[in-house]
Amino acid sequence: MPYPPRLALAHLPTPIYKLPRISAECGREIYVWRDDLTGFAESGNKARKLEFLLADALAKGATRVMTSGGMQSNHTRATSFLARRVGLKVALVVREPKSGRDPKEPPAANLLLNQIAGADLHFFSYAEYAAKGGPSLLEQVAELYRSRGEKPYVIAEGGSMPLGCFGYLRAVEELLASWKASGAPTPAPDALFFADGSGGTHAGLHLGFELNGLDPRRLFAVNICDDAAYFQSRVGGLIEETARQFALPSRDRALQIFDGHFGAGYGIATDEDHRFYLKMAREEGLLLDPTYTGKAFQGMLSELRKAPDRFGRHILFLHTGGTFLTFAHQEGYRRVLAGG
Repeated sequence: MPYPPRLALAHLPTPIYKLPRISAECGREIYVWRDDLTGFAESGNKARKLEFLLADALAKGATRVMTSGGMQSNHTRATSFLARRVGLKVALVVREPKSGRDPKEPPAANLLLNQIAGADLHFFSYAEYAAKGGPSLLEQVAELYRSRGEKPYVIAEGGSMPLGCFGYLRAVEELLASWKASGAPTPAPDALFFADGSGGTHAGLHLGFELNGLDPRRLFAVNICDDAAYFQSRVGGLIEETARQFALPSRDRALQIFDGHFGAGYGIATDEDHRFYLKMAREEGLLLDPTYTGKAFQGMLSELRKAPDRFGRHILFLHTGGTFLTFAHQEGYRRVLAGG
């Protein structure tokens, strides 16, 4: 099918390969799709979405892109660097953590990278962000830039909007080729697991599976915030909106979302979590982040233990990035590395 215009910004295709030791442990063939390798400072699943969104921003004559997220948002960091790469300025609506923000604390990880990229940062308390909503605050700040004579292009949190869904809709064709190149013995994975955060990756994969003749019931999301009911509504609505806006022949609305794997809350990792990430790094050379991929991977293993026959033998995990979040968890790693 013809796709909307896109910029070639991500390092594609990303590889798929088997994780032999975790496979032996699980009694299943576990593979990883390394979308953490779509770039460096701009790495992760957001790069695929931003290829389409930034192409649209340039076509519409934008002078600045705007988006929103938490203080350690992977999406805002990828947006900052890719926007700069194509010559656009950046403004970010930043949600502070529930515990608040200490302006005297040195910035780290994604927040530091956003500052290095020269993004304008507009901080809002967790309570205000929750009360007004990200879209409302984005429009409020966008109006400020319009009053200064700029032309901002507003991107939804996570890039999760119909045009952004094409990032993973298009990626399904690449997935099939990379899966074959990995040496896997089946034409496609029996199951594909991934983290659900803002829903755009899930919606894009769902539509891409349908368009490529694959069963979207092979898709299994692990939500890392909110609950499964929220994501059923959020992702289902995004699939419907994207299909309608772009006249896609989509009919299936069955979504598999596994709840209960995000622990104490979004972005919170326990010592047990950090020990698991150390295990994966040392046994497979795979770095999982403590907010998204780490929790989703653990959720996948938990579901495989509960009902292994449900998922088949050849399992693929989508690594959506988040490497820099590791550096926001230095205290937790320091504790477990010291034997705590």
